[in-house]
Amino acid sequence: MKKMMSRWMMLTMTAAVLMGVAGCKGTDSRRVPVGETTRPELDDPRQLPVSLIEFREQASAEILQSLPTMRGISDTPGRATILLGDVNNKTTSMSTNEYEYVLSGLRSNLIRANATRDKLKFVEQRRRVENIAAKERVATDPAPKEAAGEEIKWGGGSYYVPDYDADSTYVLQMDVYEIRRNKAGLYYIEAMIVSFANNEIVDSYRTETKQVIDR
Repeated sequence: MKKMMSRWMMLTMTAAVLMGVAGCKGTDSRRVPVGETTRPELDDPRQLPVSLIEFREQASAEILQSLPTMRGISDTPGRATILLGDVNNKTTSMSTNEYEYVLSGLRSNLIRANATRDKLKFVEQRRRVENIAAKERVATDPAPKEAAGEEIKWGGGSYYVPDYDADSTYVLQMDVYEIRRNKAGLYYIEAMIVSFANNEIVDSYRTETKQVIDR
């Protein structure tokens, strides 16, 4: 009798463990291709991540295609300087961080393209580099041509950050808008390259996407 009870308890415990493992399968995390749209995304009223990825890739291709004839940049001697600008986010449901992800990826695509290597120079935001340089005590001897720039000082010395020439410096930035009607949303995204010399928009790429939750 005791052997039967012990065997029954062993079987019961084994079954409980198996049921627990089976129950956990529904909470397992898994990787999916970035271009795949999942059910949680379809149930969310915000702009689909795949739409952001598509815009990033399409904008990169369009800007690279227009680069040889882009006003100002195409006839600039040497390389034009490109700064990463901000996102003018006028949506009501989307985080600015999500569009900054797009803008940063767009810049990365342009940096890695062979077509830009002899025409464009991409620089990081000055304050971000200055903060790292001050923290790590990185300094260079100031050159005479840099004397007009800002002098950065720390305990062990100082260095100068040269100013950029407005005639050959541009900013890459974005505007985003949203029109919402209950469960439907229309999104407008525009990436543009703007001249510091005269505020001219020398190139622009935009898309509009509309999505709706049917249930």
